[in-house]
Parts: sequence; structure tokens; C-alpha cells
Amino acid sequence: MFRKKYDDDFLNKVIIKRTDRKKTISISVKGEKIILLSPRLVSTNFLYDILLKKKKWIIKKLKYQNELMETNYKKIIFNESLLKFGKKKSISFKKSISDKVIEKGDIVEIYFANKDDIENIIKKWYKEELECYINLRLKHYKKLMKVRYNSFHIKPYKSKLGSCSYNGRLAFNLKIITMPRKVIDYILIHELCHLKHFNHSKDFWCLVEKYCPDFENHKKWIKKHQNSFV
Repeated sequence: MFRKKYDDDFLNKVIIKRTDRKKTISISVKGEKIILLSPRLVSTNFLYDILLKKKKWIIKKLKYQNELMETNYKKIIFNESLLKFGKKKSISFKKSISDKVIEKGDIVEIYFANKDDIENIIKKWYKEELECYINLRLKHYKKLMKVRYNSFHIKPYKSKLGSCSYNGRLAFNLKIITMPRKVIDYILIHELCHLKHFNHSKDFWCLVEKYCPDFENHKKWIKKHQNSFV
């Protein structure tokens, strides 16, 4: 607790992180939290004095973050639909004591305790569904193509759809959950082919075509719809 002179409501949102590696003091606002990074030996009172001097700026940032969360929430609400494996599904929102997603045919029911968590609830569900699908398809293609990979991960890439490292680690963009299954399969085959050809040579594309004869159509589909991914 801090002394009464610091008894300001916005300071209750502060998280102080001290480290020996930090030489300066920095303040950032993430969601409803104020993160203050500081050298280990700086006193708490001194840090709160700095926060109070920056109060106007911090409150402005908090307001912006709240408006951003509200905008994201409204964006989901007013769209009233989402894409999964290339199919449009209606969304039904239900207030609940716990967060969960239940899919019933073409309707996806989103249960939430806090409306600000809706976006993360959907992303978590997306990730679980995509991981399950990719795991099954990679096992199939691994045996068919006679290749070996070490692991795969789902990552929130901004643009690239997949990657393959020299040590056989695969990664895929969460956004591909919105694409048709055949397009996703092409992306998986593309990355698995890099296990044999770590380039985009003629041999690489011949191998892709062997296991995905329609790969050119899938490439065109991706190019056409690349700006519509969630």
C-alpha cells in the first residue's frame, strides 16, 4: 500500500516491475493495466510521484484502450458472423459465468463472463479447432510424403501463412482457420515440401504439384482473398 497522498484511483491499476537490467523508468498502458518498468533500487514513492506527474497522459491512454476494446467488441457484435474453414457461421452471444464456445451446425454460441474477453475467447477457440485439424492432416501427409517434422505451432503472423525451419519446426498463421480446408491442405503441403527442398526451386514446385495438383488454383484463391482474412 502507498501513503494517503497517493490514494488516486488510477494508481490502483499500476503494476510495478523492477529489474537489474533496467537503467531507466518507462510507463506503458496495456488494456486496463499501467505497466511501470524501473531499476530495482528506485523507491516506490518516487515511482508514484512520476505516475502522478504523468496522470493526464496515462488517463488518456486508458481511455483510448477502453475505446479500442469497445470498438473490437462492437465489430464482432455487428458482424454477427465469422468464418471457419471457408464457411460463414452466425454468432450467438450469451452472458455466462464461464467462457466457452459451442458450435451447433452453422451457429456458433459464444458464452462470456466479460464482454471485453469476447475476442480472446474466439481466438482461443479458433486456435484449438485449427490445431486439431492441422494435427490430423499433418499425420496423414507425413506418412504419404515420407517426411518428418519435429513440431508445429499456431502463431498470430501478420502476413505469412506458414513457415518451416531448418530443424523441422513448422508454424502456421491462426488466420488460415477462415480458409477452405483444401486451401489449408495446400499450405500444409507447401511447408512439408520445404523439408525436402528448402527453397522455391522447380523441384520444390514439382513436389508440391505431386501432392496438390490444384495448387495453382489455391495460390490464386489466397491472392484474391488475402485482404479479407480476419
